[in-house]
Amino acid sequence: MKIKNEIKIAAPLDAVWATLDDIPRVARCAPGAELLEQKEDGACIGRIGVKLGPVSLQFKGSVQFTERDEVARRVVAKAKGAEEKARGTASADVVFQLHDDNGGTKIVVESDVQLAGFIAQYGRGAALIQSTAQAIMNQFAKNLEADLTGGQSAPAGDISLAKVVAQGLWSAGKDAFRKKSSTE
Repeated sequence: MKIKNEIKIAAPLDAVWATLDDIPRVARCAPGAELLEQKEDGACIGRIGVKLGPVSLQFKGSVQFTERDEVARRVVAKAKGAEEKARGTASADVVFQLHDDNGGTKIVVESDVQLAGFIAQYGRGAALIQSTAQAIMNQFAKNLEADLTGGQSAPAGDISLAKVVAQGLWSAGKDAFRKKSSTE
């Protein structure tokens, strides 16, 4: 499943780009994420928690940058993980592209995600997954911006899918209303 997200951060492009090399700092900004280990080959082992209603899922896996283009401000990463109670696996090829945005930074994230096992049933609603991913990226952007500007970031608890889904549905509803209004 292909997912494209865009986030904006009110911090200069060079500062955001430099921060991407600080994996512990980036991990602190990712909602529900915990960095467990950094390997000599550049791979990072971590855990991320997601709540699906009353069910808590914990994924443990790795992320590794496979390409880093300083001039183009582009990073390619490969991520893979398994739910710790054997409910499924996820893997993704991810491309981060940074752009100057009037003194701030726009990050475009394109992911090719594969889900398997029990968790794959949640991947059937592509629009819902897209909205969920955008809500997670929005929280990451807020946390990263707060970190870069010395502000307060959100606590690092598990990602509440109920909250994220509600935000995604609200966003999708607003878009549908706008489309309907513009055709009338």
